[in-house]
Amino acid sequence: MQINISRKFKQLFKLLDAVNYPDVDTVIMTGGRASGKSFTVALFSLIALVQHKWNVLYARYTNMSIVDSVKPEVSDKIEMLNYENVCVDTKRQIECGSNRIAFKGIKTGSKIQTANLKSLSGFNCFVVDEAEELPDFETFKKVFYSIRDAEKRNLTILILNPTTKQHWIYREFFEKRNVPAGSNIVQDNVMYIHTSYLDVDPRHIAKNIVRDYERLREENKQKYDNIVLGGLIEVIEGLLIPLSTLQTAKRDSYITLNTAWNICVVDPADKGGDNYAAIFARIIVDSGRLNVYIADVIYSTQGIEANSTRVNEKMRQYNCEQVLVEVNGLGVAAAINIKRELSGNATLIPINSTKTKEVRIASNYEFVQRHFIFDSCYESNQEFNRFVSDLTNYVEGADNNHRKDAIDVCCLAAGFVKIKFAKYLYG
Repeated sequence: MQINISRKFKQLFKLLDAVNYPDVDTVIMTGGRASGKSFTVALFSLIALVQHKWNVLYARYTNMSIVDSVKPEVSDKIEMLNYENVCVDTKRQIECGSNRIAFKGIKTGSKIQTANLKSLSGFNCFVVDEAEELPDFETFKKVFYSIRDAEKRNLTILILNPTTKQHWIYREFFEKRNVPAGSNIVQDNVMYIHTSYLDVDPRHIAKNIVRDYERLREENKQKYDNIVLGGLIEVIEGLLIPLSTLQTAKRDSYITLNTAWNICVVDPADKGGDNYAAIFARIIVDSGRLNVYIADVIYSTQGIEANSTRVNEKMRQYNCEQVLVEVNGLGVAAAINIKRELSGNATLIPINSTKTKEVRIASNYEFVQRHFIFDSCYESNQEFNRFVSDLTNYVEGADNNHRKDAIDVCCLAAGFVKIKFAKYLYG
């Protein structure tokens, strides 16, 4: 059976020969729907396994079963390549002699399990499907460094569906390297491949799908460019606090201003899917204007006990006079732990919120956008950077549970700041 792939993908297969592009260790594969990305990487992985004795680790970030969602895409190509007699297809991997393609989640259960990946040895190729789910550059680097083989090319392939220019992949691999989105080039150690359905043999795409794409092109050119052609967009529709509106300032510019209130606000969570979120703020009234400067954060899945100690350490560091703790659910235990370690004249204020997170966010996000100013060095702090990423990527009404904690703790703080400092806000 003859397999036709886009000419744009052919440079990917050149990487199977070590003499081609010897410095390339990363492939960024972008494109819209039906562009052939997953199809091509599945072919590449099987050929790498059988003909070049590579060991490939296929992964996704989320806890969706990769065995059910990604593995079938690869297994289906075994017959297409006539590899039935050389490949053994088990439930969780595809084997060829002593080599294999394994399928594993990066985030299993409720936490980032990078240690799981570090414990796997012998892989030289790492494929991340739906790489836009990776939360930050640091998570990528942790798993990137786990792929190390002294004798074979070490290669990481990120398969990226359309996202915004706020995403860390765009900022790290395109913006910082001056590579335009949609490029098909090799620059330094990175190969960029961008395709759309227009690059695919029309015989492989259902006619009704093509008709729907053409309809979308006429009705909504922006969605067509993003979803179908795979173009990155400036801002996601429905973002409450886009990164472009985030206010930042250097610490020197606000540290000496008149401070009305140094506070910590905590929205606790234990070792589950939610983040234990805390912000350390300086409430400053200057020239009649009230601003909330966020000097630091805690954004962690370590649990109540460990984070309670961290809260008190940072409260002392930032001279916080009060800590506001939401005591709904697990919050009571968090408040007790924090209060036990309080030092000096610091006091704890329990908050028993009657509003749902969605209502609280809807009521207060505009105040956060207008009055909250974040330390401009947040990008150098992995935890703070992840907090800001979730804050600026929360979409109202979408399935954003894993991004809700950052904006929620800010809105929790905003609600009480509006009450305590009403005279400065409303006269």
